[in-house]
Amino acid sequence: MDILQWIVIGVLVYVIYYLINKYEQRVDELTRLIDLNREEITKNKQSIEKNKEEIAKNKETIELNQTIIEKLK
Repeated sequence: MDILQWIVIGVLVYVIYYLINKYEQRVDELTRLIDLNREEITKNKQSIEKNKEEIAKNKETIELNQTIIEKLK
């Protein structure tokens, strides 16, 4: 009976170790994905700013063209 208790304790220790190890792997993977996501967000913000500038330029060109067309009428 004494050996059975040690077997149960050993199994419980192994299960706890296994679960902790799996949890740490998941946390590491989530941390990696979060870091990748941050990088992508930064890239997207830069693209948004660039596109915003391009839109402003296009709007100015359209307004200029409209002014020229109105003068030609």
